[in-house]
Amino acid sequence: MKTFILLALAAVISIPSFAQSISVSGEGKTGIVWERTENRQGTEETITTVYMHNRDDAGSGHGRFRINLDYTNAAGNLGFRARLNWENFFETTDHLPFGPQWTYAFGWGSFFNDQLVLSLGKLGASPWSTGGPEMWRELEITNFGGLRVEWKPAFVPGELNIGFVLNWLDDITDDVTISREPTLVDLLLESVIGVSYKNDWFMARAAYRLDSEMDNQFARDGYYDAEGPKIVYRVEEYALQRLVPNLSAWALGYIYGFGTPVPAITFSTENWLFVEYAPPAFTALIRFGYEDTGIRSTYFIRPSFAYNLFDGLLVPSVIFSYANADYKEDPDMWYSYIDIEPKIQVNFAPGAYAAISYYWRSQVAYPPPNSTFTRHLINLRAGITF
Repeated sequence: MKTFILLALAAVISIPSFAQSISVSGEGKTGIVWERTENRQGTEETITTVYMHNRDDAGSGHGRFRINLDYTNAAGNLGFRARLNWENFFETTDHLPFGPQWTYAFGWGSFFNDQLVLSLGKLGASPWSTGGPEMWRELEITNFGGLRVEWKPAFVPGELNIGFVLNWLDDITDDVTISREPTLVDLLLESVIGVSYKNDWFMARAAYRLDSEMDNQFARDGYYDAEGPKIVYRVEEYALQRLVPNLSAWALGYIYGFGTPVPAITFSTENWLFVEYAPPAFTALIRFGYEDTGIRSTYFIRPSFAYNLFDGLLVPSVIFSYANADYKEDPDMWYSYIDIEPKIQVNFAPGAYAAISYYWRSQVAYPPPNSTFTRHLINLRAGITF
């Protein structure tokens, strides 16, 4: 009994020390959107609505509340990472899950002088993803647990990271046509293979996600609806800053359907090239994009400009977008749109802001009868990052 009391007392004493070593961060974002859409195709239809949302990278729900938990032990070789994300704050009939969701929650260990890293759990924070917020692809999609193995050899100049992820099959519980049990081959075909490399001149990373027939609709219903095969990539260059300070460029994207049995149906890709010049006084960014859905191809250009007034207290900005899409099977079909979004943001403190923006889109589709779509959005929003 005395031993049990001593152990319990030691555990209680250690709790504050453990809690102090956990890094807690997160964000809260919300806002009010007034939206008006005008669709003219034969007859004119106008819809006006009001709803809660923050258009500043706050997901697709009614805003965002997020908590990140990070822990590393004193030796620096063991820890865990977790993210709790909440974007849908009330029950709806759409596809968004209600309530908070664990985006990822996994433990990790670093061994052999940080040359081998093992991560176990609901995986996220991939070292081979495209990054965000413009595009985020983790590729580690599983409702169950997973294992990530990273090898970072010290004898290679720069920072090399090669590895793989083992996932369990997500979608076999409702299977009605496959009678066999999953095999080791099915498990291996749920893997992610990744590589990244960084030196003083550039950074590049890419990942390839496989998907077995046991885990997609192709094997059951005759059409392809899978998590892979998919390739994602990100490339950053660091040489421009040596010539022109504050000038940088990077590219990211994905290719879906690579290696599928029906590539003509499943192929799609999206790619962005970014060039940014960001001295202290302002930020000028231009984005070039290309998207191919297999049915149509779309080209984008999106310049933006933001100016810092009063040491960043007030930041007026504007985003302009233009896109043009052509349909492959019918060259007479196309659509194009123009977006303009001016915004004024007030930064109360590092990580705390309020803003108001006006978004306008004009979209035209062809052939006749021409469909003209106009959208107006006024978004009053606020955010806190902690």
